[in-house]
Amino acid sequence: MRGVDLFRRFQRAGTILCGLLLIAFTGLVVYSVASRYLFSAPPMWGEEIPKLLFVWMIFIGAGFAHFSGHNIRMTALIERVPPRPRRIIELVMHGLAVVILLVILWYSVPILQLTARTNSLATGLSDMWTYIALPIGALLLLANEALRIRRLLRGHVDDPVDLGSER
Repeated sequence: MRGVDLFRRFQRAGTILCGLLLIAFTGLVVYSVASRYLFSAPPMWGEEIPKLLFVWMIFIGAGFAHFSGHNIRMTALIERVPPRPRRIIELVMHGLAVVILLVILWYSVPILQLTARTNSLATGLSDMWTYIALPIGALLLLANEALRIRRLLRGHVDDPVDLGSER
């Protein structure tokens, strides 16, 4: 399997995963609200499981959205810069993003260690399950930045939508 096909499958799997998380989140919130207001018997986990899914949806979704180029990006100024200086500016920007993501990963380790010792009262799940989405999302973003830096070093102008192919 070629790298482009593998990349596209990875993007597709991320899209499906995020869609399933959204469906599960929506269904659980509707169920919880209906149970609370229609039957006066809310589920014990009615807040915690949707919160967990929401956090995962945000961080994993951000990682996959960035891969597919659906992230917010201001390009009005950078598009006016000639290609060679533009690549240098883009390399610096992506390098700074890598540094920020590495700092996030570094500081997420103690948070995971602390939360691994406590459990949710409603579900019995480790509190770490809520916080582990952050480093996973940061790793997805870091992989994306590595792909973008690789393309820039090969002389391509940064094109977020077409990361999986080499022109």
